[in-house]
Amino acid sequence: MARILLVDDEESVLRTVGMLFRSEGHEVIPVRESEKAAEMLQSSPESFDVLLTDIRMAPIDGMEIIRLARKVRPDMSIVVISAYCSEKTVKQAMALGCTTYVKKPFKTEEVLNAVRYALEKSGSAASGDSTS
Repeated sequence: MARILLVDDEESVLRTVGMLFRSEGHEVIPVRESEKAAEMLQSSPESFDVLLTDIRMAPIDGMEIIRLARKVRPDMSIVVISAYCSEKTVKQAMALGCTTYVKKPFKTEEVLNAVRYALEKSGSAASGDSTS
């Protein structure tokens, strides 16, 4: 199972998405403060298989979190969950290395499928295969 770093400034998203992935057997580390998420990525990037992040946060926005994740762990799967899904924002996130993008409000199946896709694309055994 995957270890997921979930970064969002909305408590309801942290709670809902956290419960969703825990029920799938994944370990979820919910973080509301973007600066704390940045510290976690810098101190132990190998601890996470997937980064799920919002875009609009302060003081560090999601784009910067994605840049940092790519720098410290280039093979990490990254999924954006955000209400701000303009074509420009999606293109920018994808150019930075985001695997896929889910628009808020989302259906639980959309988020599940996005993470499954990200794990499959990265070839991670954390998607449920215990070969690692």
